[in-house]
Amino acid sequence: MLTVKEKGIMFYIIKHCYRIEDKIKDVSFEKFVSDEDIKEIISFNVLQIGELAKNLSSDFLKQYPNMPWKDIKGMRDWVAHGYGTIDLEEVWNTATNDIKPLREYCEEIIGENS
Repeated sequence: MLTVKEKGIMFYIIKHCYRIEDKIKDVSFEKFVSDEDIKEIISFNVLQIGELAKNLSSDFLKQYPNMPWKDIKGMRDWVAHGYGTIDLEEVWNTATNDIKPLREYCEEIIGENS
């Protein structure tokens, strides 16, 4: 059973996933790289997801191991402290390949605990 805090975290992660999915819909990699607003929106939401994941309890992480939570938290650190060295291709790959499965997994967790 999820705690109230964990349920809230799941909802916020889902919200940030939807924001990323909405922003990259019909956007090419070239457009992503050339559009500062899109890059910032995607990077900010990736950072927020990682920050939220840092607040998940060890019990939660053990109960729901089918997502690379450690990598998600590490991505947050990399985006937050990259200081101009952020690999935009990696951010793009995360946004286009990893966000939807993360959202679906979090929605599944919420559904199991409703």
